[in-house]
Amino acid sequence: MKKIGILLIVIFLSMGAFAQVDKKDKKGEHHAESHDKSHDIDDEAHAIMYADKIATRLNLSLEQKEQIQEAQMKRLESQKELMAEMMSENENMGESNSEKKEEKKKIQEDFKENMKEILTAEQYKNWEPMHVREMKMQGKDKYKQKAKNKNKNKDKARNKDGTE
Repeated sequence: MKKIGILLIVIFLSMGAFAQVDKKDKKGEHHAESHDKSHDIDDEAHAIMYADKIATRLNLSLEQKEQIQEAQMKRLESQKELMAEMMSENENMGESNSEKKEEKKKIQEDFKENMKEILTAEQYKNWEPMHVREMKMQGKDKYKQKAKNKNKNKDKARNKDGTE
């Protein structure tokens, strides 16, 4: 009887150990899949999500929602073109950097003008703080990314110098 009890305990413990391993593996796979999916979202999907969010928060008509989606698509395409230009002009970064910043500001101003035309005065008044908050969040993310890259570059330089 004692042998059967010990045997059952060993079986249950080993089953528990295998169950834990499976959970960890599945969790890792799920995370990787969701991460890949987030990178696959294209501009059109992003514009749709943005229009949905704004429509919900500001109680927009269907026509306004469609116009916002178009404005967002135009904005995203302009930004993508600007980024492509910046990447192709790596040599003259110092000279063209201020020009690119101005172009980026122009894209944002055009988007704001489009929004002003689409939204009513009250809706625009409510949208503007949301937009500012969103831009600040994106700026903080960019700042954090720059800080990470800067630290990586320092680490690489240390490794090349032979220190640490």
